[in-house]
Amino acid sequence: MNLKATSRENLVLISALSVILGSMIGMSTAWAAPASSVVVQAASATSVFKVPSMSCSDKACETAIYIALHRMPGVEHIQINDMKRTVAVTYDSKKMSAPVLLRTFQRIGYPASLVHG
Repeated sequence: MNLKATSRENLVLISALSVILGSMIGMSTAWAAPASSVVVQAASATSVFKVPSMSCSDKACETAIYIALHRMPGVEHIQINDMKRTVAVTYDSKKMSAPVLLRTFQRIGYPASLVHG
C-alpha cells in the first residue's frame, strides 16, 4: 500500500476536511445558542398598483417597470399582470413604502394608483 500522497491530493483532502469541520462547528454553535435569542425577520408587505398606461404590446412597458422597481431597496418580488394592468410588489416595509413606489411609477412615466396594500 502506497501512503505517499501528492501535494494536490493533500490540498484536496485538507479542503474537504475544512468543509466538513466548518459545517460541524456551525452546527454545534447553532445548538449552543441561548434559548433567549430572538430571530428578527423582515416585515414583508405587498402592494398592488393599477397602471392604466401599461399598454405596450411588445412588453417594453413591463420591462421598464420591472427594471425600475427591481432596483429599489427592499423590493423582494414583482408580479406584473398585463391583462389587468396591475403590478403587485412585495417589499421589506422597513426599507420601502407604497408612496415611494408610487413616486417611482410616476418618475418612469407610468403613473399608478394604489389598489391594495
